[in-house]
This record gives sequence, C-alpha cells and structure tokens, in this order.
Amino acid sequence: MTEVLRFVRHAFAIAVLGLAMAAPANAGHDERQNPEVVAHKLNDMGFVSWRRIDWHHHFWQIDDARRANGKIYNLRLEAETLDLVRLERQGHY
Repeated sequence: MTEVLRFVRHAFAIAVLGLAMAAPANAGHDERQNPEVVAHKLNDMGFVSWRRIDWHHHFWQIDDARRANGKIYNLRLEAETLDLVRLERQGHY
C-alpha cells in the first residue's frame, strides 16, 4: 500500500510539474483574434463586405474588402491590436 501511495504521489508531482512547465511556453502564442472580432473591426473601419479573412504569420489578411463607395482594398491587420499594417487599393466596381 505504501508503494502505491508513493507511486501516485510521484505521478501526480510529475503531472503538475509538466503542466507548470507547459503553461509559460504557451503564454502569448495564441495572439489571433476571433474572426468575428476582425469583421467587427473592418465594419468600424468603414468596410461593408469582404471576400476572405485569413490568418498569415501574426497578421490577418483580408482580400477584396469593399467600402460603401465601391472602392476595394486588400489589407493586413496586426494580430494582437488589429492595427492596419498594409492597405492596397484593388479597384472600383
């Protein structure tokens, strides 16, 4: 019985240590916002529609974002703050 309790305590200690070591490794690495939050930000920026929202290496890439005046842009937003990083005009339809 004593050996079983010792084994359980060791197994529990190893599991707790493993979790404690994994938590800091994951901290800050999931910097992606929810795509719905990105869509809300686009609406706040004056865009009424877009073709696609994709995640690319710490940035959100938005293709064919259309403003109410008909101008279309491709843009890139920084992942954590959703700040505009690049704005490229595509055309007017």
